Amino acid sequence: MSEGSVGAISAAVLSRVVDYVGAKGGDAEALCRSVGVSPNTLRTPGARVPYELAEALGVRAQKLLDDPRFGLHLGQFTNESSETFDDAGVLAIMASATVAEAIERLERFQRLWGDGNRARIAILDNGGARYTWTSPVSSPESRRHADECAMAEVVVGLRAVVSPSLAPERVRFAHSALDDVSEHEAFFRCPIAWSAEETSLELSPEVMASPMPHANAAFCRIFERQIERALARLPIAPALVDSVRAVARATLGTGHCTLEHTARALKTSPRTLQRRLHDEGTSWAQLVDALRHEIALECVARGRSSIEIAEVLGYTDATAFHHAFKRWTGQTPEQARARKP
Repeated sequence: MSEGSVGAISAAVLSRVVDYVGAKGGDAEALCRSVGVSPNTLRTPGARVPYELAEALGVRAQKLLDDPRFGLHLGQFTNESSETFDDAGVLAIMASATVAEAIERLERFQRLWGDGNRARIAILDNGGARYTWTSPVSSPESRRHADECAMAEVVVGLRAVVSPSLAPERVRFAHSALDDVSEHEAFFRCPIAWSAEETSLELSPEVMASPMPHANAAFCRIFERQIERALARLPIAPALVDSVRAVARATLGTGHCTLEHTARALKTSPRTLQRRLHDEGTSWAQLVDALRHEIALECVARGRSSIEIAEVLGYTDATAFHHAFKRWTGQTPEQARARKP
């Protein structure tokens, strides 16, 4: 990705990496701390994390597990305790009438899970389809794992809802093969091309026409309305301000919510970042203060204690949070809770 890229990924998607590391015996909390990401952020509905921070976390996770097939294994990982099925996008896909409809929704709603045109669907002359994936990360090694994870996720999802015996017609990867690809071949159960022009997989006409076992047109309409509202809340084109807010939100409460860390995460210098924010009529300090104000109101409305909120916001103690809340609202958190209808 280019310097200062403003693309972001859903924190819920990134939380799967942390869950996977924990399931493999790694220290998930330490993994988050190593890149300055707050675990609380990854559990916050609607939160998004800049691709640069997501890539840094993925790199640390791969090194921690020392797994050359990290992406393939991550794509195969499912966590029944996760909040995957609270995702309206996933539910709409599952409620689709056929695999063809499900794949179309996966492409159409992709911004729910990450910015950019990463997934593309092309219908083939024989009625099958080619699903092409473009990774948003920058380094070749990170792209290799991201590509293998993306292809494995599609296959795992189809096998879960259509048939455990399902296999793509073929898979292509833009990166070169490892010395031993037997595990890839055993998982995909189809011809695999390496060092291809792009990363993709092809599905047969029969697979595309397969009925989805949880098809429900009424539920689909309900979920799509939820998706449309969620997408409407996202900026049409992410601006630098949105990227800075995403980094700050991901690092609040970790000790890494600083101008220097934010600039490093966005691959720029603190001076350049401050200048660009000034050009947009704001500053890093103003953005962080406004973000804390916003999160504080959300937490108070949910009934969280001042001690908990202070920790989430990165304050040293509840007293510092009380002073900030009084400055923002003219009242104490207790008064705000008491006035809540």
